[in-house]
Amino acid sequence: MIQSSSTWGIDYLSEIKPLLAEKCYSCHGALKQESDLRLDTLELMKRGGSSGSVIDLDDPSMSQILQRVLSSEDDRMPPEGEGSALNSDQIATLLQWIEQGAVAPKEKIPVGPRDHWAFQPIKPSQTVSSEEQDNLIDVLLAKKHAELGIEPQPPAPKTLQIRRLYLDLIGLPPNAQQLLDHRTIPEIVDELLSNPHHGERWARHWMDIWRYSDWYGLGQQLRNSQKHIWHWRDWIIHSLNEDKGYNRMIQEMLAGDEISPTDPSVLAATGFLARNYYLFNRTTWLDNTI
Repeated sequence: MIQSSSTWGIDYLSEIKPLLAEKCYSCHGALKQESDLRLDTLELMKRGGSSGSVIDLDDPSMSQILQRVLSSEDDRMPPEGEGSALNSDQIATLLQWIEQGAVAPKEKIPVGPRDHWAFQPIKPSQTVSSEEQDNLIDVLLAKKHAELGIEPQPPAPKTLQIRRLYLDLIGLPPNAQQLLDHRTIPEIVDELLSNPHHGERWARHWMDIWRYSDWYGLGQQLRNSQKHIWHWRDWIIHSLNEDKGYNRMIQEMLAGDEISPTDPSVLAATGFLARNYYLFNRTTWLDNTI
């Protein structure tokens, strides 16, 4: 029979939930549910998984959750190699909480990453006419416009659309001839995305995020970045113009010399590791790099 450590009341939010979060949520939380079991709210613990509820209020010491953390067999939780076992004080605290009725406030069940609203497909709430098919965003906003009494503006003239596209995609305004382009907007967009200026326009934002800085020296001292850091700048521009995936860009910046040790166009990516935007505090520089 397990003995609880004291008669003091156990607080779920400050003592039980942090313990379960540390030891159990990685396998029995919103992200992953081994044996269809989640332990991130009391309701889910009582609902249990494939073997039923993990809490037994009639016989607390026989609760599944206690039996599993006490087990010395292969069914011990957390499994060996995936986390340290609960110590005697932690087990006693868990037992005492169940003995006291497993009291916990009602909690909203956390949604898993796949259920986040950002990953749900956007669907109009009403039937869309053929004319509205080309401008679905306005259909999605129409209900809110009506609620707020907002009268939306009509579609912008094509010349204004073209000007906005040029400024957004390549950072340069169109000339008079380009402003009167008779092609469709998608055709113009495709042309601007293939324009070398597109990479130049958007690379500066990534250069800000990745802390690009040009080299300059003071006598023999090296300041800010290596002398040839401009190769990395050009690599960012070329990567964007090639429509290189962000994941690939990260891999090349961190390990380009291992991925393609003889390819100068990939080696240039490792300039990310050679830039030094914070000369006088190496810790800040390395923390930002990580």
